[in-house]
Amino acid sequence: MNKNDDSDGRFHRSSRDDGHDPHAANSVAWWREATASALDPVYRMALLRRFSLLGFGLGTLGCTEIMWQANAHGQQGPGATEGSDQEDDSSEYPHPWYFPGAIETDARGYARWMTMLPQLAARLAPAQDALLPFYRPTLFQTLMLEQGRDLRALITPIYTSDMCRAYSRGRGLLSLFVRRGVPADTAIIIDAPGPEAIAAGAALAERFDPVFIFDNWPHLRGVVPSHLTLAAALYFAPLLEDLKTRPAPRPPVIVLDSNRLAPYIDAAGDFDNRYMVELPDAQAFARLGIRRLFYVSGRARGTELDDLNGDFVALASAGIDIRLLALDDFRQAGNEQACGGQDAQPFLFGGDEETDQLFWNWYAPLSPPISGSFIVAPPPWLGPRTHYRPSRRPTFLGGPTPVAGGHGGSLSPYHGGLGGGRSGSLGRSHSPSGS
Repeated sequence: MNKNDDSDGRFHRSSRDDGHDPHAANSVAWWREATASALDPVYRMALLRRFSLLGFGLGTLGCTEIMWQANAHGQQGPGATEGSDQEDDSSEYPHPWYFPGAIETDARGYARWMTMLPQLAARLAPAQDALLPFYRPTLFQTLMLEQGRDLRALITPIYTSDMCRAYSRGRGLLSLFVRRGVPADTAIIIDAPGPEAIAAGAALAERFDPVFIFDNWPHLRGVVPSHLTLAAALYFAPLLEDLKTRPAPRPPVIVLDSNRLAPYIDAAGDFDNRYMVELPDAQAFARLGIRRLFYVSGRARGTELDDLNGDFVALASAGIDIRLLALDDFRQAGNEQACGGQDAQPFLFGGDEETDQLFWNWYAPLSPPISGSFIVAPPPWLGPRTHYRPSRRPTFLGGPTPVAGGHGGSLSPYHGGLGGGRSGSLGRSHSPSGS
């Protein structure tokens, strides 16, 4: 694969913003109406057009207005530097559009990604109709509207070293399932920083059907850098589309952006575009034939992210087996970090052949151990994750953990503990999909 980690395209907004957001209330109203109406993607786009006609414009969302002004204010090319002659007001706006790892070609080595821009949401939809109800392409829909033509001219694919390693780690995970035979009753959830989650999902797409849940919009000063997730999706889009022709049915790999709950203090210079995800409930998983989930975080951690706790507890109570591991559990021998070269070593579970071979002994024993057999214990750094089971715990809500179906209305966009109120994205009510 091609990559260029040094390129950095930037766009700086030149119009003044004193931090007051007159559209915040309208943004909250939009999100609430969207959820209350159980919107499908087509209705969401119609609703955006309606706000535009009312005079609010797409600035009501506070998400795409700035991007669509990109050509009017100028854009630095991929090779631009901080010392260029172009005006730079980043001291006033500390979060300019930037695309580290910008690259002109996609994962196939061509520029096919350019033809996919206007239909990205449809082109990256799950291959199987049964998975469509759980697909949340809000981020991809940024590129659908006619008003998004300037955004389409601005954005470029990215491919970074972190994405390269995430892809290689995803291939390492895939090899474990291929070795055992990909079970039809097992789904994977990738919960990593957006670009890395996209890369790992692409690596698994050979045997799993990706279901993306990216339910927010990019913003110039967004707390969640979702424009990078969108750029990463463009890089892998042709590969993902080609892999949709693989034989079905394939179990789902649900792809999440772990940055959705990024730390945030209500600040005039930031826009709160965080959000919570919706997972299929136990009945929906049962209809898909799923009885086991592998929750794969980006970095090693002992629990799932806060917004998933209530859902995981409910799923486990319904008999779904949930296991925890991390992309970081896949390492090269000697803990090397090389990636992408012909001589690069594979990323193995635990970093060596022995640990890789023992994966299923720790995560899904096929039968009780034979009497007198030698049982190998997992290494200390891995042991806690092999014994993970969901349990109710305090979350960022500051109160009792919500149960599945109980998220709705529990978090106000002005909840003091979250510093919301600049967009209300995280305050949207939601209920688990498939109920």
